[in-house]
Amino acid sequence: MRWRTLTGYKMMLITVLAMVLSATAASAADKTSAAVEQRDVMHNVASFIEWNSPFTVNVNGKVLETKGEMINSRWFVPVRAVFEAAGANVTWDAVDHSWHAKKQGEFSIEQKVGDTKAVVNGGAVQLDSGAVMADGTVLAPARVIEAALGLELRWDSANRVLTAAPLPEVPGFRVWSDAFPAYGDIPTKYAHGGITGGKNISLPISWEGAPKGTKSFAVVMYDVNPIADSFVHWSVLNIPVTVSGLPEGSAEHFTDGSVELNAYFGMEPPRYSGDHLYRLVVYALDTDKLEIPEQPPTYFDQLEPLLLQHSLGYAVNDGFFRH
Repeated sequence: MRWRTLTGYKMMLITVLAMVLSATAASAADKTSAAVEQRDVMHNVASFIEWNSPFTVNVNGKVLETKGEMINSRWFVPVRAVFEAAGANVTWDAVDHSWHAKKQGEFSIEQKVGDTKAVVNGGAVQLDSGAVMADGTVLAPARVIEAALGLELRWDSANRVLTAAPLPEVPGFRVWSDAFPAYGDIPTKYAHGGITGGKNISLPISWEGAPKGTKSFAVVMYDVNPIADSFVHWSVLNIPVTVSGLPEGSAEHFTDGSVELNAYFGMEPPRYSGDHLYRLVVYALDTDKLEIPEQPPTYFDQLEPLLLQHSLGYAVNDGFFRH
């Protein structure tokens, strides 16, 4: 009888312990879920120095063994690992302390350590920082990936992964802005009023070559930088298929049935946080009208699923702005 009593007591303890562990796990899951939902761009901006730690780099589907580094909130990538993953020959000139990467018939790029300019295909590209040498590894601002390789950069904040991959191919479908060249600097007048010289004028956007079956377009502008966490700066849905662009300053002036889901909010990165990558995306959709959410999404990863449900393809034009 005593053995049975002890056994029953142990079973009761095990049951209670299991309940406690289950409740603890559920609480932890709730806290994690809440943390994910409580994303706060303003907190990121106020404490952007906290982002300074290594991150994983993925190029063309390959996870690089060498980590990237965030220095003063700026992305720095290991140039040898990045460009060799892209199929380039990478060399180091010990005399003038410069790195060189070249893929015959496709691109060439070179930069001296400490120099804030890189030479891409014979032309100068101004970067937010010079290349640096760290423990025998040359690190350069991540902008060199777009300038030389034309790959789409995406940032995963939760896992601290910078991914560089080709855009989904939609033959003939392209987007551009008359305000700046692809991968170039966006003029200050399009910035928010909080920036000196900023007038919060919405950017001009043009597109052509939409795929067959397109019934409407959606335009999105967002900041890829980790501090911004892909914050949406502008989104316009249900743009008629007969439209091939949005003129400068068109925000808040739509009369053709287009829906401005996120009002235009010009660039306003925190001072000294380096280059911010602002992406203009045009989606070709298979529907005349999208179901508009009651609450406008704050971040691109919240908005993108809505667009992908009806997407026939998208085209991108990237620009940079620093404060």
